[in-house]
Amino acid sequence: MSKKNPEVERLIRIRDKQLQARDPQKKISKTQHNISKRYRRSHKPVTAKGVFSDIPKKWMGFVIGLFLGFFVLILLPSFVDSSSTDLIGFGVMAVLGLLGLFIGQAADAKSELEDLIR
Repeated sequence: MSKKNPEVERLIRIRDKQLQARDPQKKISKTQHNISKRYRRSHKPVTAKGVFSDIPKKWMGFVIGLFLGFFVLILLPSFVDSSSTDLIGFGVMAVLGLLGLFIGQAADAKSELEDLIR
């Protein structure tokens, strides 16, 4: 009887290990863990740099040109005494906006060509 007892205990241990290996809750939790790890790796946090890098460069150049033109519009009357400083300021604003648009379009075209080469 003492020989059967260890054998039965060994078989019970083997059976328990097999049941634990097939435990559906363990498999589900492991799958969920792997999915969440992949999700965290694939999704980057939103940063200001990421937001501005998604905007096409031609529109970013246009906005920067408009801001520079706006500063010229604000500063021009302090340097020039003329009745047409507002018109000149708006003209400079439009020209700088278009210049920024063209420069940004060139930068976009360059990056598109680099992507096509690779």
